[in-house]
Amino acid sequence: MSENKKQAAPRPSEHSLNGQERNVYPVLRHSSLIAKYPDRWVTREHTADTAVLYALDLGEGYLLIEREMLALAGWSEEQLHQAAMKNLQELPYSVKTQEVAGNRIHFISPADGYAASRLLLEPLLQSFDQEKQGDHLGVAIPHQDVLIVADLSGDTGAHLLARLTYDFASKGQVPISVLPFFWEEGELTPFLVVSQGGDPEIQRKKK
Repeated sequence: MSENKKQAAPRPSEHSLNGQERNVYPVLRHSSLIAKYPDRWVTREHTADTAVLYALDLGEGYLLIEREMLALAGWSEEQLHQAAMKNLQELPYSVKTQEVAGNRIHFISPADGYAASRLLLEPLLQSFDQEKQGDHLGVAIPHQDVLIVADLSGDTGAHLLARLTYDFASKGQVPISVLPFFWEEGELTPFLVVSQGGDPEIQRKKK
């Protein structure tokens, strides 16, 4: 999978959100970033390991939207979220699928900088869930330039997705999460594979 080269821009104070409704998008980041800078950016809860932030797209780069920028523009957080989601829904993408040991692994990696953000498109996940033939629907956002959706057969499939997620996360320019997720009844639950002297076990991580 080729990686998109869109980079985070510096933090220029002159950037404004006024008139930029068509250029904002949601992005996903590891929750540790929010813990480090709790009051800097506009954020939205996502999972135990991830949070939603928002980007102002500048063409060759992007700027994470700070609370001060939102206040100066007179936007509400909900207004920003709705505009960002609408823009995300309109971005095109394609799906590449591989079958590995009875598991169907789907890769979504358009070169627009918002591949992982497609995880926020619930109808997309619903469509994969309706078509799955295995036991679980797994998803992963190892870095910002790929979304992995997997039709998993039992624990073996979950182990496969965990290894794949870790491998991709180590190669991404902007890592997000080394943990994959189960998507069950509209909810995302991070999981990890734990080995305690016997066969590896799947452990769900709760908020």
